[in-house]
Amino acid sequence: MKKNIMVRPIKESDFPALLEIENTIWSNENSPVLHYYESVDEYKEKTDGRIIFVAADGDNVHGFVDVHHPTPLLSHKKQWMFGIGVHPDSQSLGIGRQLLDYLKDAAAKEGIHKISLRVMGPNTKAIQFYRKNGFIQEALFKDEFFINGTFCDDYQFAYFVD
Repeated sequence: MKKNIMVRPIKESDFPALLEIENTIWSNENSPVLHYYESVDEYKEKTDGRIIFVAADGDNVHGFVDVHHPTPLLSHKKQWMFGIGVHPDSQSLGIGRQLLDYLKDAAAKEGIHKISLRVMGPNTKAIQFYRKNGFIQEALFKDEFFINGTFCDDYQFAYFVD
């Protein structure tokens, strides 16, 4: 792992790099919708209201994690759902683990009890990664998506902070 990569809250100047990551990493193996944003403004609109942390060395952004409450219900204020992405050129350097560790610490400081995400069945490397980082499978959504003529399972994983 590069030792000079730090995780920190997002800065305005990070948005172009985040747009590039978003427009690069998604496929039918890891998302039921292929994300593509035409502009930084469009991407910022999509992420409005989310908390975003980035893994960067200086102004060079390598990855991100964005969090939000699952619903606006008061009863969901102790849970975060998240999305995570690491630029393909920066994968296998420990950045994803570094982002998850930061997320777990931030959740503890904010009094969050549970952090969760959904991951598609064909994304076996991600499933292995989440399990290795202490996430447990909570749900299996059998044949949740129909993509390119094939049904695809979807899983929900969670990490309990306290």
